[in-house]
Amino acid sequence: MLCKTSLKSYIKSDLIYVFFNGFGSDYHFWDDLLPYFAKDNYVLLSENYFNSPEDYNSEYLNKIFKGKELIGVGHSLGYHKLCDLNQKYDFFNLKKIVSVEGFSCYLGKNEPIKSIRKFYLDFMKSSYFFYPELTLFNFMAMCGAPMTELPSRLDQKKLMSDLELLYSGIESPKIPHLVLSSIDDWVIPFNIIEDNFRNLDDVKIVYTAGASHLLGMRFPDYVSNEIKGFVEDSCKIKKNNTRK
Repeated sequence: MLCKTSLKSYIKSDLIYVFFNGFGSDYHFWDDLLPYFAKDNYVLLSENYFNSPEDYNSEYLNKIFKGKELIGVGHSLGYHKLCDLNQKYDFFNLKKIVSVEGFSCYLGKNEPIKSIRKFYLDFMKSSYFFYPELTLFNFMAMCGAPMTELPSRLDQKKLMSDLELLYSGIESPKIPHLVLSSIDDWVIPFNIIEDNFRNLDDVKIVYTAGASHLLGMRFPDYVSNEIKGFVEDSCKIKKNNTRK
């Protein structure tokens, strides 16, 4: 796993935003969004799809996250990854989580949508197995974030392993959720968002339009405002309770 930190010693706060990008990309996905968090502590997590030498283990992550108040922000598969970290490590204790076009169960739970999505997932898995670089290149182009060239180094084993996660689901943590989605997202469409999140106890689902599967890149001002408002609302509640 890759990790990039921007922890500022002059910020006297235990709150850290933890961003995790989606399948087949890296933490540059957040480049347009991060300027809105310039005054905050944040950490970028990413799977090492492109064989970067900067690979960190759980001991390194423990030093960063232990005892901190973590706000998870996951795009697409990144939401699934944050849920997994929250289950796996005691030091990774999310207080709140934001799904940016994310999912807990990619296929959904209801037929016939589940069968249809599995059919296309099987086809996608076969394409990644035989033509991993070209398939990823085409997927990014279809999402509207084209690569300038085929990746020179690609960890196909990691890609295939993460594709397998799309067949299974993960339980969403029982913490406050903000779910942001674009109504024209063809990767994680409206019915999957509703299927995955609508029945959670503490959830706010907000739809917009025009971003497809690139909400964080195309509307960074909107996304940052929604995230900040989501976090600040709970801070106000804490202060009010303290005064009582």
